[in-house]
Amino acid sequence: MPPIPARALLAGTALLAALLPVPARAERFCGQPRMQLDANGEPITSDLGIEAALARPASMQVCASGYFAEKCGDHESAHLIYDKCIAAGYAGAMIWKALLLEQGIGVAPDPARATALLRQAAESGSDGYATVAKVHYASALQLGRGVARDEAAAREWFRRAADEGDPDAAEFLRTGHHTAERDVTGRGFGVATEAVEGQRLAPVARPAGMPLAPTAAMLAALVAVAGAGAWWQARRGARAAAGGGSRGAAGGGAGGGGTRNGDAREVRA
Repeated sequence: MPPIPARALLAGTALLAALLPVPARAERFCGQPRMQLDANGEPITSDLGIEAALARPASMQVCASGYFAEKCGDHESAHLIYDKCIAAGYAGAMIWKALLLEQGIGVAPDPARATALLRQAAESGSDGYATVAKVHYASALQLGRGVARDEAAAREWFRRAADEGDPDAAEFLRTGHHTAERDVTGRGFGVATEAVEGQRLAPVARPAGMPLAPTAAMLAALVAVAGAGAWWQARRGARAAAGGGSRGAAGGGAGGGGTRNGDAREVRA
C-alpha cells in the first residue's frame, strides 16, 4: 500500500479510536443491502460492500473495507476482515487491529498482542506502513505498553523510522515528543524536554554594537507608512463608492428603475 494513505488512514484510526464512543448496538454491515447470489453463486448485488469483503480473499480493497466497517461501528466484521488480511501479510491491517486491541474496541483489550502486531508490521518491509509501525512500536517500548519498557530500544526504532523519512520519529528524537498518537484530550505522545522548550522560547540576541534607538525609530516609521497607506486606500474606496452611487442615481432617474434609486439612497445615507 502507498505511503500517503498509510499515514492518513492510520492517523484517522488512532484519533477516532480515542475520541469516538463505541456504538452500543451497531448495525451489521453498516446497514448496507445484503448480498444476493444468482443460481451460479455469483453476486447479483454490489460486491464492494462489507458482507462481500468477508467472503472474498484478502486484498487492498478488502482490507480497506475493514477500515470502513470499523468507522461505522461494525466491529465484528472489521475484526474478521483484519484477521484475514493479517494472515495474508497486509501490514496496514496489522496496525489497524493493534490500535483496536490497545483501546479494547470490539474485543477485550490486549496490549501484548497489539504490540506484537506492531512489531510484525514494523518488520514487514511494507512500503509506508512499516515506517509508521516503527513509530507506534517504538512508542510502546518507550512506555512499556504490552512489552517490557526499554527506552534504548525505543530510541533505536525511532531512529530507524526517522531514517526512512518519518517526521514524527524525527520530532521525537529532537524533542522527546510526537503527535503520531494522541490521547482523548488531543495531547501527543511524550513530553518535550525543558531544554528544547527553552531553546524555542529564548530571545534572539541583538548584535553587539547595534543601537536600539534607531531600530525603534525605524519600526515606528514603518508603522506610520503602513497606516498612511491604509488611510489612502480607504479614502480612494470611499470616493469610488460615492461616484458609483451618483452614476447609479442618474441611471435610475433616466430609466425609472426603483432598484438603482434605492442603491443611490443607501450610498448617500
